[in-house]
Amino acid sequence: MIRRLFRSLILILFPMLLLAGCSAPSGGENPAAKQGVLDLRNWSFDRDGELPLTGEWTFFSGMLLSPELAMKDNGKHVTVPRSWNSYPGNSGIKNGQGYATYKLSVLIQPTDRVLAVRVPNIFSSYRFWIDGKLLAEQGIVGTSRSTSKAQQFPRIVSFHPDGKQQLDFVVQVSNFQHRKGGIWVPFKMGNSDTLVANQMKASVQEILILGSLLIIGIYHIGLYAFRRQEQFTIHFGLLCLFIAARAGVTGENYILQLIPLSWEIGMKIEYIAFSLSALAGYLYVYRLFPLDASKRVIPFVIGIGTFLVGFVLFTPAIVYTKQISWFQIFVVAVSIYTLIVLITAKIRKRIGSAFVLTGVAVFVVTVLNDMLFYNEWFLYAQLIPLGLFFFMLMQSFIISKRFSSAMYRAEHVSSELRELNAHLEERIEERTMELSAANESLEQTNRVLHRSESSRRHLMTNISHDLRTPITLLQGYLEAFQDGVVKTEEQQQRYLRMMLGKVGGLNRLIHDLFELTKLEAGQTRFDFANVPLGHWIQQLHDLYEIDVVSSGMRFRCDFHSAHSEQEGHAHEMEQQNRIMLRLDLPRMDQVIANVIYNAIKHTEKGGEIALSFFFDETANRTIVTVSDTGSGIEEEHLPFIFDRFYKKEISRNSAEGGSGLGLAIAKEIVEAHGGTIGAVSTLDKGTMIWFALPATLRSVSQLA
Repeated sequence: MIRRLFRSLILILFPMLLLAGCSAPSGGENPAAKQGVLDLRNWSFDRDGELPLTGEWTFFSGMLLSPELAMKDNGKHVTVPRSWNSYPGNSGIKNGQGYATYKLSVLIQPTDRVLAVRVPNIFSSYRFWIDGKLLAEQGIVGTSRSTSKAQQFPRIVSFHPDGKQQLDFVVQVSNFQHRKGGIWVPFKMGNSDTLVANQMKASVQEILILGSLLIIGIYHIGLYAFRRQEQFTIHFGLLCLFIAARAGVTGENYILQLIPLSWEIGMKIEYIAFSLSALAGYLYVYRLFPLDASKRVIPFVIGIGTFLVGFVLFTPAIVYTKQISWFQIFVVAVSIYTLIVLITAKIRKRIGSAFVLTGVAVFVVTVLNDMLFYNEWFLYAQLIPLGLFFFMLMQSFIISKRFSSAMYRAEHVSSELRELNAHLEERIEERTMELSAANESLEQTNRVLHRSESSRRHLMTNISHDLRTPITLLQGYLEAFQDGVVKTEEQQQRYLRMMLGKVGGLNRLIHDLFELTKLEAGQTRFDFANVPLGHWIQQLHDLYEIDVVSSGMRFRCDFHSAHSEQEGHAHEMEQQNRIMLRLDLPRMDQVIANVIYNAIKHTEKGGEIALSFFFDETANRTIVTVSDTGSGIEEEHLPFIFDRFYKKEISRNSAEGGSGLGLAIAKEIVEAHGGTIGAVSTLDKGTMIWFALPATLRSVSQLA
């Protein structure tokens, strides 16, 4: 499985690297400068297109020469594009801070076309001349930090060669604000219209990716604002915004071109966004797969990320740019651990792990590529926005999968509800037909039919009320949100709590309906076990005594037999342990709980609730009774208390009482044990719910 996944990643990454390589300077095919001279007399800008001006430029370290002096002097020859920190020997400026002059003579065919040169970002200020004419300038070139000012934007300068066969380029560069100085990215030269058109295409592509990052980032933060349960969305949104911020202050520097921010602020944005991207990326993966990622790693990631952000905020660029290796180590470490988490999630077959792993792997590769680029180990262009764009594509698959799964579950629940309603109507119709047939022969059956019809009306009214009331309330709350009635955060939280309460009540009602339907259909699995009656009595006594007493009532739990008055306590305990019942204890505890809590509900404080057991040897059964001294049940309602949703109050509110399914569920469970259940009640004196269960009596030898 891991090999197959690795092969898939290679197939995805290989074309991306090829595309990146296409944008990189090839060097071997294009003409390159030698000894400060670039011969382009065999190069046609109309036929061959634009050309990067790479190769050996003349370099004057520690000198700011005018174009006239630069053309007369002979300096050393260095490779461009490279930072002057990397020049061998004493040719360069090892600590990066200083000033120098570059010179290049370009031999061309005489032409009447307007030519252009794209000047890249040069750290950290420059002046550019062609044939002694100043065509581009960024920042202030100086011989010290106090006399220089950093600023960088790529520019395209157009000029007319006037039929010349040689063009002399002179570039003055100073850097006292960044860890590296010099010309990192190559100049490009070509026809003006071609160069401008190509630059426009590249700008449109970058702006498209940058705009996509901003829109998707804001979209995911909006998702989190409306659905706080999906916490991964805010981290993914922040990741998109951080990458967009970094992309906006590097390359074409779109943010700095639109907003008048200083060079120093732009550098801080770049480094802070770089650190926070690792933090947001790990939290995104952790929220998606919390069982596979370690929560203990979060404080370290947040702590280190916060420290790096503070370090950038409170130090100048010349300080924190020299510590870029620590930023890169942090990002690489977080990326490696994130990949380990995703591989673990994929092995454990977590939903969506394959999409996330593929997207993050591609994104991490582009991050590593950018690190290599900034360390001058690799000459591919910046690919982080492209990698995150692919990552967003994988994220869209995840959201689509989750949405489709949620829709499937909703449709499944809706289908089950329709089947449940149809089943209820069929049962009601059958019962009505039976009562109608009995009405033809007996007047008493006619009265029973009347009561059954009343029960049916209660049932339909309660079902309609219990299902419609929460939905109507939810609709009202949502309309309040839509109409702007709910404005403050306190009101929003209050309405959300009310909506969650209604949804919870509706879920409980549906759960009880499902359980009762499964019991009636025989689809519920029972785990029967042989249980001594004495053990069960003691368990029930310990379980419910505290609840009854804490409600302000007396509680009694006792055992009766035909000889209990003549025999002592020890013999009674022995007989209880000889009586064996075949029970599913959790299900029978559900029956006892429904009955006892109903009794507590309808018994005033100071009353008594009694749980009694009687063994009938002649019928081999144990009779269990739950008696209370409460308000009792009218005789006309007594035959229907075990029906679904039955309750004396027709216009009841389910939010204030039970669902009316408790005794119906208890009846099904008792009958599944082969028993019977019934009730006896006297108005204003109390009610007794009884049920009889099959039981056997073991001999004394079996007990031993």
